Amino acid sequence: MPIMTAPRVRSVLRRLHRWIALTLTPVFVLLILSGAVLALKPVFSAAPAPSAALSAGVLAEALARIDPRGQASRLVVSPDEGTVTLASRQADGPSGRFDIATGAPTAEQPGPDVFALVLDLHKNLLLGLGIVVEIGAYAMTALILIGLLLGLPRLRSTLAGWHLGIGWLALPLVLLAPLTGALMALHIGGAELPPVQPGPPIALAAALAHVAEHDDGASVLAARRFRGGSALVTTAGPAGPTVRMVQSGGRIDTLAGGPGLVHELHEGTWGGVWSAAISFAGTLALAALTATGAWGWWRRRRQQSVGSADAGAATLVAFGSQTGTAARLAEATARALRQAGERVACASLEALQPATLAGYEQNLLIVSTTGEGELPDPARRFMQQLPSADLAGSRFSMLALGDRRYANFCGGGECLRSALLARGARELAPFERADGEPGGVWRQWLARIAALLGRSLHAVEAPAADQPVALTLVERRRLDAPTQEGLTETWQLDFAPENPAIAFRPGDLLLIAPTPGAAPRCYSIGSSSRVGDSRIRLTVSLHRWRDGAGQWQIGAASGYLCHALAEGARLTARLRAHPQFNPPEDVTRPLILVAAGAGIAPFPGFLAERAATPQAGPAWLFFGNRRRAGDFFYREALAGWQHDGVLTRLDTAFSRDADDGGHIDRPLIAHGAELYRWLAQDHAVLYMCGRSATLGRSVEAALLDIIRTHGRATPAEAEAMLQAWKRNGSLRVDVFG
Repeated sequence: MPIMTAPRVRSVLRRLHRWIALTLTPVFVLLILSGAVLALKPVFSAAPAPSAALSAGVLAEALARIDPRGQASRLVVSPDEGTVTLASRQADGPSGRFDIATGAPTAEQPGPDVFALVLDLHKNLLLGLGIVVEIGAYAMTALILIGLLLGLPRLRSTLAGWHLGIGWLALPLVLLAPLTGALMALHIGGAELPPVQPGPPIALAAALAHVAEHDDGASVLAARRFRGGSALVTTAGPAGPTVRMVQSGGRIDTLAGGPGLVHELHEGTWGGVWSAAISFAGTLALAALTATGAWGWWRRRRQQSVGSADAGAATLVAFGSQTGTAARLAEATARALRQAGERVACASLEALQPATLAGYEQNLLIVSTTGEGELPDPARRFMQQLPSADLAGSRFSMLALGDRRYANFCGGGECLRSALLARGARELAPFERADGEPGGVWRQWLARIAALLGRSLHAVEAPAADQPVALTLVERRRLDAPTQEGLTETWQLDFAPENPAIAFRPGDLLLIAPTPGAAPRCYSIGSSSRVGDSRIRLTVSLHRWRDGAGQWQIGAASGYLCHALAEGARLTARLRAHPQFNPPEDVTRPLILVAAGAGIAPFPGFLAERAATPQAGPAWLFFGNRRRAGDFFYREALAGWQHDGVLTRLDTAFSRDADDGGHIDRPLIAHGAELYRWLAQDHAVLYMCGRSATLGRSVEAALLDIIRTHGRATPAEAEAMLQAWKRNGSLRVDVFG
């Protein structure tokens, strides 16, 4: 039999914790809320009026007349000695104040006893389900203990951080009520009770008759049904009230010693108002634990959904986007069709299986082109799965985005369209191509689609177009060590916008063409106007390669930025919003940043925003390059953020250092348990930026390995979880090259 490793034990405990909580959350909510009300009873309840005592025999005879079917569950002799107040769990049972002599209800009836009702809810769920309450007490205690075993508290401003922090920091308060409740259910620490005979509930009239037979002079103050076929009868005596347990067979035992410490701790009656306040604080802590746990589960479930989807959606809008344009057009398409009355689902091709298309009446695809006529990275997995798909009967229409200044105009869309047709899908509307700014062609395509669907479009709001910006290069600083061989020449460039009011965020894109008429290249922005930074900051590596003749060539755009453009020179570029790769609006959400080489470009801006934001969540950076001493970009700035607590963790990999060899996947796997916890439990979002040929594949392979190992998942389950992270935005990718 294999030995369970620590990660395996934690995984089993975590699943057990989750499913116990999900199964019994309704019971927990009722117990916690009713417990909170009962904790306030000593504070808001007036001192009870002294009960009058009445002969057990007289009371038994009167009760037999008032309650001939024996449905009353509780009675209290009223102070005037002429009436008795009854309560019953049955709707048709006697309830209220009754005249003992006549058996009739009195003219004046007491108001509802709220605390008595809540007590019955707390003990029996108003349905005689005491066993369920006992199970709830055991389960709640087990949940707290399992939670303690799952890890020490990490005080972070995240939902999971608050959940774990409350459990640890308020441990005595949190554990008090469920633990004492479980002990009471096990009859530990309370009054010594004789064995209780099983059987149907005893009628209170019968119990009082047994008391009268046993002690004809007994004077009764109150009585109530107890466990099994027993009842508790409180009688008056010279030394104070005495509690007797009466069983259906006639056995009577006098209980001594009071309720016991465990009972008093549970009810908060051990120290007056102060003990009541402590009990109430404990219920608040339990409520906070339940709320944060339930909310965290619901949020994870919500994030499993595929993009945004209407119930019963007939139309799928899917996109393959490299720089965000296709994604924004897809979202605008879905929004316009919804406004026209169509039920729509919207998702990235990265999160879809080809067979998904067969589940919709029509599929609208918006696909960009990257490189030399290639599909964008998020669409490649979908394309690779197409050969095994049967799409006969599926209908689609495609809008392809491209730029005629590049070879193979709209080549990515053309390639995907051909593959879909080859698998049996047929076109709903003619194939459309957009050159450059796609807004006009997109509107025409959308209008044609709406007409085919019989929908009338309202005012169609196109996503914001690229914004022209006039810039001046104010500083260029080399980031790698020129004296070391084998490194990629990399520069930081700071541009001052002519319009100081222009807004930009880390992850937005700056499109720069080296010469008029040339196709522009996209560069990720690493600064933020939100924190008062007036400079647009880029990180650019010089692209060099050998041609067929063995001669070194330099990329036109990177050569222009790294060498040709002089400080003080002006240029006109275009600013493109890229919200899919901006820092999350929820500043408390943990960040995992993974970068190789110049892929670190946007992340200094991410950390600058976090540094300027109070209560920001934790951030963890993985950075890989060739040599620590030669191309550890932004080393001083990262050290400063780490010292200030902005950057919680920093792990690196330098492939050509003997003592730090390996690539970026190495530290990811080495810290897999913690990384999985951040993603699966703390709702972290992982941003990955770098060259697609190396970074994208290696990081995804590492993440799959981490999910299999630390999530105890099968390969299929690991792949499904990775795709779910992509769908819900927990994994965001911006790769190039």
